[in-house]
Amino acid sequence: MNNAAITLCVSAMAAFAAAAPAGAQIAPIETLDQSAPVERVNEITVGDALAVVTETRIMNVDQQGDAYVIATAPNGLRFDVRFRACDEGDDPQNGKPGADPTRHCRGIIITSAWGALPLDQAGEIATLGSRYQQGNPTVNAGMLPDGSPYLLRYVIADYGTKQGNLVSEFANFIRSATEFQNAIVPLYAEE
Repeated sequence: MNNAAITLCVSAMAAFAAAAPAGAQIAPIETLDQSAPVERVNEITVGDALAVVTETRIMNVDQQGDAYVIATAPNGLRFDVRFRACDEGDDPQNGKPGADPTRHCRGIIITSAWGALPLDQAGEIATLGSRYQQGNPTVNAGMLPDGSPYLLRYVIADYGTKQGNLVSEFANFIRSATEFQNAIVPLYAEE
């Protein structure tokens, strides 16, 4: 990682910590004004909504320099929250993803992936994922090239959203991912 990426990562983590400190417990829902608008959706502004549905939240930066959040639900489910279709924000000096809390992202991708299964189980995962999606049309389930099952939810936030909507999106993802995890557990017993 180059110095610019390290600086970006540290700056993003500091900004996120100031906005919503990572912790080992869930914030009470009453601490959040669910009707409050989130006009600029990014890794910093989703922190308050994540705080009421997750125990830990950690800011990270991927190899492309894009900031994202790694969150852990109370049941141990780990998921990533990534941001797409982002503008450069109001900071003309910087404009890099994750470094400017004024940038707005029109898409949120929430994903969980589990340990790789033997590739000869690809058919079982495809069938299970297809069946699961029929009852859960807001998610996409499948298998990564390495054999890892995944679940993905895409949230559209073109014009921003309300805090309560973010809480609902994250809570619904946690429910869906937990159900999917329970559905794939028997495949691991077959290994």
